[in-house]
Amino acid sequence: MKMKMNKIAFIAAFVALLMTLAACSSAAVELDAQENGQSVEVASGDKFTITLEGNPTTGYSWEVSEFDQAVVELVGEPDYKTDSKMIGSGGVYTFTFKATAAGTTNLKLIYHRSWEEDVEPEKVYEVTLNVK
Repeated sequence: MKMKMNKIAFIAAFVALLMTLAACSSAAVELDAQENGQSVEVASGDKFTITLEGNPTTGYSWEVSEFDQAVVELVGEPDYKTDSKMIGSGGVYTFTFKATAAGTTNLKLIYHRSWEEDVEPEKVYEVTLNVK
């Protein structure tokens, strides 16, 4: 009976370890304004998000401006959620990316009015991604 209990305890511990490892490996990297200008390391195959405040009612929106598509890919369309139901209120843009191959790339987003030409962006967000 003791041998059977040891096997059950071992299997339970092994399953718990596997679940912990799976949770750690699938943990999404979340970036925001605090990482602007920083270097960030992610593992190949990881998804990560960049969340930035904005207000499209002003005509401004965040847009991906630069990244190496051999290292990172944009997953789907950016998501925007308002902070409140009040007209004219701001919110947050969320961009989801996937690190596809080892390498380094500069990832740049700009906050601008898309119809304005030869005008500097209102804001720039840049991180250097090191994909391992």
